[in-house]
Amino acid sequence: MNILQVTLGFYPAEGWGGPVKVVHQNGRELVRRGHRVTVYCSNLLNKHQKIQPGTFEREVDGMRVVYLDTWNFKRWPGTLGPIWQPDLPAYLRREMGRFDVVHINGYRSPTILPIVNAARRAGVPIVTQPHGAMPVIVNSQTVKRLYDRLFGRAELQGISALIALQESEREQALAHHVPPERIVILPNGIDPAEMERAAPPGSFRRRLGVPAETPLILFLGRINKKKGPDMLVEAFAQMQNRAAHLVIAGPDDGQLAEVQALIRQYGLQARVSLPGLVTGSDVLAAFRDADLFTLPCRADTFPVVIMESCLAGTPMVITDRCEIAHLVQGRAAEVVPFDPTRFAQAMDELLADREKYAAYRANCARLIEETFSIRAVADRLEEIYQRAIQEKRK
Repeated sequence: MNILQVTLGFYPAEGWGGPVKVVHQNGRELVRRGHRVTVYCSNLLNKHQKIQPGTFEREVDGMRVVYLDTWNFKRWPGTLGPIWQPDLPAYLRREMGRFDVVHINGYRSPTILPIVNAARRAGVPIVTQPHGAMPVIVNSQTVKRLYDRLFGRAELQGISALIALQESEREQALAHHVPPERIVILPNGIDPAEMERAAPPGSFRRRLGVPAETPLILFLGRINKKKGPDMLVEAFAQMQNRAAHLVIAGPDDGQLAEVQALIRQYGLQARVSLPGLVTGSDVLAAFRDADLFTLPCRADTFPVVIMESCLAGTPMVITDRCEIAHLVQGRAAEVVPFDPTRFAQAMDELLADREKYAAYRANCARLIEETFSIRAVADRLEEIYQRAIQEKRK
């Protein structure tokens, strides 16, 4: 098959979050199976910088990646805001008819509409995967509701399939009038070989100056209200274990100043590190060097960091607002309500209970094989694509 993957950002722009990693993992596995994969994405490294000027192409792990020149409003509140890609129409005219299927990663982006319309005109089936973007939460709620009212149905109309990460996202898709027979539940997967690319053990600690004997608690993700790093600082301030060191790693997505103010308020400057965005081989090195991974989210559908923590064998403390908490609860993670006191207690208890901690570490490898298998995900993707292509031909 000749597959077009559409996503906001792609490597090296890891600051755009989990979908960057999901598209890369899925695309690499599909290439390994003999399929051709093209990725259309922006040339934005983040909201304020470009990877390089203009539109350009690269090959990444066998995938052809088209980085489209992207114009955006840098002062727009929220994660990104409206964008314009002037070279996209020409690419669509030249290339859309060559693809067997188009896989849209994301939802509620103006750049998706021209791609969807071009695919419909060319008779190319469309598979959509929102990656948790459907709910109207946290930032730019008014703008999101307006988009849904004006363009949401046009983005989803006539799609061959919608991939929901789990049952809650299926319900969200139904609320957006996607026919139930078009919705497929398919979780994300991760390639165990990723661990071979991690930086050497201890390298992340040495970079931050955290001694090997110091308990290291890690948060890794965008620093925004949805992910909950503010609550994590409050919980860390309440911990009984005063030897622990907290690392909040990730790009600012609107809440860094608030988190920094809380660190000062609780007098934690010497015990909290803010290294910014962590990328490449340093990501799994950070997980491996950590004693605990934390996800204090207010809402999250299927965070890739849960899989990365399992791959590194790092036990977790997460909130019950994480919608895949049930997959790891009592096996590799303590799951607690969104409450700083309860979160602090869970971190203290898991660090102190060495028997439970060792059991959680051992269970991480089983979860990768049984629950987060990239091979199983690719099998299902091939089935979804083939069915969409056959239905379109009929």
